[in-house]
Amino acid sequence: MYFRLNPECYLIRGKKLGAIFDLIDHKIYALNELETEIVTSCEKNNSIQGERKFLNELKQLCLGNFYSNRSYIQKLRVGSPTIEKQSDPPELHRAFIEINNSCNRNCWFCGHNGIKRSLGCMGCNKWNENGRPLSIERWKEVIDELKDLNCMDIFITGGDLTLEWDRTIDILDYTNRKFTNIYITLHRQSLSIDKINELAGKANMIIQTEDFNDVQSLDTASLLVTRPENFENIEGIQGKNIMVDFIIERGNLLPKDLPITSKKKIQPGSMYQFFNNIEYHPCLGHTLAICFNGNVIPCPMMRGHSFGNVSNKELYAVLKSEWERIDNFWELNLDKIEKCCSCEFRYSCADCRSLEESLTGKLDGKMLCNYDPSEGKWS
Repeated sequence: MYFRLNPECYLIRGKKLGAIFDLIDHKIYALNELETEIVTSCEKNNSIQGERKFLNELKQLCLGNFYSNRSYIQKLRVGSPTIEKQSDPPELHRAFIEINNSCNRNCWFCGHNGIKRSLGCMGCNKWNENGRPLSIERWKEVIDELKDLNCMDIFITGGDLTLEWDRTIDILDYTNRKFTNIYITLHRQSLSIDKINELAGKANMIIQTEDFNDVQSLDTASLLVTRPENFENIEGIQGKNIMVDFIIERGNLLPKDLPITSKKKIQPGSMYQFFNNIEYHPCLGHTLAICFNGNVIPCPMMRGHSFGNVSNKELYAVLKSEWERIDNFWELNLDKIEKCCSCEFRYSCADCRSLEESLTGKLDGKMLCNYDPSEGKWS
């Protein structure tokens, strides 16, 4: 008698333990050491040796079935069963366009202060950087180039986008004629009812705030910037429209149950996300950011890595000349990250390379995780 997992169920092995990913029901089943060895043996088409109770439990969960003979189970996949190389042009899913670098506020956690943020890419920032800002005309050309590259999502960011509101609206209106998935980040203190009404139907707003009361009153997506020690006070107000941006000063002195370090960071995703994470980094993959001065970087927060500049050069030309470097960032999946590479949850885990690099000094370093895959235990 034999037992095999169903086509939609994948066994992912860690250094000590394993996990079954059910891609249809979007569930993850963590296995102990014995269960891991049993399922591993079954997936190798070895006959079962008295493990029927546990395997019956898997069958009842619709994760697998018994077979009288050795069976080949064609696993469920998205797209071609063979590993495909990047298409030409590259498959660009999202782009951050940083249309200004001006702000009259001096938030202590802003990018120019060098503060580490867990979701800084979604917030507003200004930077201590040189370079002439791109003109409106050049931004419109860049937007056309992103459209030609079949980019899906556009995130409009910067410092305070309300300082030159007419310019912001001009760029947004042009983007709106080219794209349907548009997001714009603004600080709560810069908004008025008139501005909110003007943005309605043009973009999905992401409102950054440090005030707990704001996130409960806003109907749009909110980015709440806070310290890790305040997490217990805000845990009850979290929802699908609330993102929490933690200010990380010392990565080794964080609360154990913080979402970016605890098992809360393990989130069963879609079938597409699972296969994407096998090949690409869950955040950097298929992503580029274009800075206010035209620099092309892998992420809005990774200012030390530049692929080129689009001030006087087409974006596609930057991609063509620097494709190998860009691809190295895109394909920096968690199989290539310290500690993650030996973890059974690596294809369902959130990871911020910008934050980890700033904490460890290494692009493939890892600090923000309380799980030890060599022991199979959470601290």
